[in-house]
Amino acid sequence: MSMDRRTFFKGAAAVGATAVTASLIGCSSGGANEANGSDATDRRYPGILDAQDFENSVVKIDPISEFVAEHTYDIVVVGAGTSGLPAILTALEEGASVACLQKESVPVSQGSSSTGFLIDESTETGLLRFMQIFREKCEFRVNWDLLKTYVDHSGETIMWMYKMGQEVGFSPYKTIKEYVSYDENGYVTKLTNRFGPKPQNNNNLIAKLSDMAEQKGAEFFYSTPAVQLIVENGAVTGVVGESKEGYIKFNAEKAVILATGDYQNNDSMVEKYSPDLVNFARKQINKTGDGHLMSMLAGAQMCGVNHSHQMHDGDTGPMRNEPFLAVSVEGKRFMNEEIVMSNWNMGLRDNPYPAGQFCHIFDNDYAAQVTEWGGKPASEKEILAYSPESGVSAEEGGLTDGRMDDLIATYYADTLDELAEKLEIPADALKESVKRYNELCAAKADTDFGKQAKYLQPIENPPFWGVRRNIRITAICCGIAVDPNYQVVDEEKNPIPGLYAVGFSAGDICGSVEWNTYVVGMSNGTCMTSGRIAAAHAVNGEIKLSKPVTWEEMSEYYTNLGQGGGRAF
Repeated sequence: MSMDRRTFFKGAAAVGATAVTASLIGCSSGGANEANGSDATDRRYPGILDAQDFENSVVKIDPISEFVAEHTYDIVVVGAGTSGLPAILTALEEGASVACLQKESVPVSQGSSSTGFLIDESTETGLLRFMQIFREKCEFRVNWDLLKTYVDHSGETIMWMYKMGQEVGFSPYKTIKEYVSYDENGYVTKLTNRFGPKPQNNNNLIAKLSDMAEQKGAEFFYSTPAVQLIVENGAVTGVVGESKEGYIKFNAEKAVILATGDYQNNDSMVEKYSPDLVNFARKQINKTGDGHLMSMLAGAQMCGVNHSHQMHDGDTGPMRNEPFLAVSVEGKRFMNEEIVMSNWNMGLRDNPYPAGQFCHIFDNDYAAQVTEWGGKPASEKEILAYSPESGVSAEEGGLTDGRMDDLIATYYADTLDELAEKLEIPADALKESVKRYNELCAAKADTDFGKQAKYLQPIENPPFWGVRRNIRITAICCGIAVDPNYQVVDEEKNPIPGLYAVGFSAGDICGSVEWNTYVVGMSNGTCMTSGRIAAAHAVNGEIKLSKPVTWEEMSEYYTNLGQGGGRAF
């Protein structure tokens, strides 16, 4: 049931009169279209809040007026993660005093690859061509202004992040500079950092950067979630944090930057903004939409649904994009397997919770089969490196990007009964599914799901292999509506003074159902870039850096890499 007006107006004193206005959009009979004689509510940027939205969140609605402490800074960043640390370090570089409120007791970040475009080594027509291709691949659901911000500033950010990694002793284990030509006049140059290899990733980098930021003067308040924005005369002037001792008031002379991550652990918000994801397990924790809710209470709007998401499984086993027989956890074949990994979730969304679990089944002739399909089969050592029972290490298996030891789930057995036991699926159902599949392969016609005949290869020769796939929500890549400077905007698309949102707390740069992987590393690249340019704009009033990193400066780093570095130009 929607929260009534009385409940919202109880919090007006703490969060300002404008705070409740956006929250009531859609609750009245008229709304934004009344002036035009329409009874329909303007839902372009839905800002409807329900009581259930706050059940999983730490955000407080009732006024907070008693504090155990009060601090004042130029910039207050909420969140010590992939976008929060670039914001903190950039604000420090620009001469601002900075505080960071972190919900957890430590910095938290995910992912490893981050990519940007080198403007000086790309042509204008090439960059525009890339932007158009990205639009096409996202079904044209793209925020062009945010995409332009990314293209204009991501290259400098990626070089700067490499420099930061060098300074803290955690350089990328691989750096890729890639030249892409579209025609004789249009080309772009991409730069990708990969921090790791697994199990190390951006989290290791962000932890080291937080130590460096603290040494440079930033103050971190861990286990202190932000619970309420302070709004005065329509402008955000600070934020309230909740510590074990009580509430702390943080005044922000210039801006509050929300880097709180997505809302995947807020069941009510997932049902409302990403209903396709309701039946899937969540890969992260504490991502409860706190920044989104605080922003909406301050007059902000959510980007229109359906929100883009990332649901990728690359950890349980190899050859993830090969069309092997797929069976459900009940042991039954359930789809045409000609579907790439990033889209598996779309075929699984209506399955009962947890919707993302299924198994790939193949026999010991897989290498010849994959080769015939035009794919790249895993070596025996590589596939054994994904098996928790083989004892083969990631290094022995030649896994250059490492592995997450607690996620590998590839099994082998001499019989289907034994394989089913290891995969924890019904043996009778698995044997019946394999029998039926082999009949279809013999007939060279998939009369069940229409799979192409060339992919119909029987499962006959032991040992039999099975990979237990586990597709969970990695990230929901959309949030509060922002302008190209990552300033949070109201329902009229006007910036709310003093408030920024970055990373996956903000924006709709990619609006396709699944976050498009046309550029690997773009998601982390956008998070890092948004944090850096938001801080620069908040401090300087424009996206202007006092000492931007240049390729001329970085060429020394890339030709003289220290320990832990590497390149693949």
